[in-house]
Amino acid sequence: MSTALKTIGLAFRDVWQELWTILIVHLIFLFGNLLIVTGPPVTVALFFYGNRIAHGESANERDFLNAIRYYWKPAWRWGFMNLLVIALLIGDYFLTGKLANDSNAVHWIQGLYVTLLSVWILLQIFSLPFLFEQEQPSVIQALRNSMLFIRRNLILVLTLALLLVLSLMLGTLAFMLTFVFGGAFVAFASNHAILEDLPN
Repeated sequence: MSTALKTIGLAFRDVWQELWTILIVHLIFLFGNLLIVTGPPVTVALFFYGNRIAHGESANERDFLNAIRYYWKPAWRWGFMNLLVIALLIGDYFLTGKLANDSNAVHWIQGLYVTLLSVWILLQIFSLPFLFEQEQPSVIQALRNSMLFIRRNLILVLTLALLLVLSLMLGTLAFMLTFVFGGAFVAFASNHAILEDLPN
């Protein structure tokens, strides 16, 4: 619990210290996701920016833009894998509801798909920071590292996920701050969590 609170505290500190740069970076991130084709690269670039800040290094919007170009290919490998898995899980959820009779078994199966989707999203939050801690930006290796991290730190991950959800909900209620800073906040928190776990 204390490690999760420390991680959230560090993420809040980073948001406050990088406030004006985040405004620019986050606007590009949101616009890039609206364009769809640049969605995965701007998402990976946001986590790269978060990684630099978590390491105590200086980073600005130019570093963010350079990361979009540099990580374009691995970002789309990551993005295609996500599109495939998420589309499959959501499709199965709705298909199960339409084709099967209304019963407890159907609701249980649909609940299983929702759980799998939640686990997959959680896996992605921690896999992206590993891209920048590896010698090569291998998406598969980052996913493996993320699985190992979650398995070793399950309580921390679940507590941190709950705190992130609560923070983002409060940020939405507080003048839509989540819309302006939410992505960067998650990137900061996940990078700090990974760095706390890695050997010095």
